[in-house]
Amino acid sequence: MSEPRYLGLDLGGTHLRIAAVSLKGALASPLLSVPTGPDFGPDDLYRDVRALVERIAGEANGRRPLTLGFATVGVVGPGPLTQCGNLPRLDGVDVAALLRGAVSLPLAIENDARCFTLAEARFGAARGARHVVGLTLGTGLGAGVIVDGRLHRGAASEAGEIYRIPLRGEPIERFLSGGGVVRAYAAAGGDAGTDSERVAEAARAGDGRALAAWRSFGQDLLFLAEVVSALVDPEVIVLGGSLVLAHDLFGPPLESRFAGGCTRVAWSALGAAAGVIGAAALQMP
Repeated sequence: MSEPRYLGLDLGGTHLRIAAVSLKGALASPLLSVPTGPDFGPDDLYRDVRALVERIAGEANGRRPLTLGFATVGVVGPGPLTQCGNLPRLDGVDVAALLRGAVSLPLAIENDARCFTLAEARFGAARGARHVVGLTLGTGLGAGVIVDGRLHRGAASEAGEIYRIPLRGEPIERFLSGGGVVRAYAAAGGDAGTDSERVAEAARAGDGRALAAWRSFGQDLLFLAEVVSALVDPEVIVLGGSLVLAHDLFGPPLESRFAGGCTRVAWSALGAAAGVIGAAALQMP
């Protein structure tokens, strides 16, 4: 009997990703993706999900997937999505109903940062830990919390919505995001029209303005990690998202602060596939 396959979909501010995943948390198909962005809406989601699931079915070597897990930006509750800041056209959309119309598989939906945290706790950098906080650093800022081995959702399913924590009179996401890095670079005299990847390249080339931007990012991230550590007391704080590719520029003070303590800092072991793996794991035994 062939090993079962679970489909995972991960919807973020820049990409919609999909893959089939095994019970061991390994990708059982290529990781496919299509771009998203601020103009990505319900019709785009319906069309792209149908097309991606059909493509994955063709890659699964005849092994029919059992379920579909869907990781998404925003607050996931019993009704429509809310607080979809980076995908505003999906705010207020009943995504569960939309997906059930697109795909005839048992469906589970969860916040993307929680799926990231679930994946890293079950299969990745926090494997074996019972108390874990995952921080996702990319287009936006998110968090997932696992307490005693279980995802913690909170009274209104808003546990982990840390993007709105105030810092210097602004939501902390304004600083701890790709856009935040670019704004810090521009404030130091750099090009406001660039992106965080190029700011990282400039920093590694010795650009003082870029180095200052990443240093500021690291200081704000250290503040957030201190808050998380004091409030949740996790065994592991695991960090993922596109910005961790630059952790050589901002990570050392964070690693130094938590070295040898009860809470350790870890960088994602699953990379871009973490959200997909966590989504698939929502319905694994």
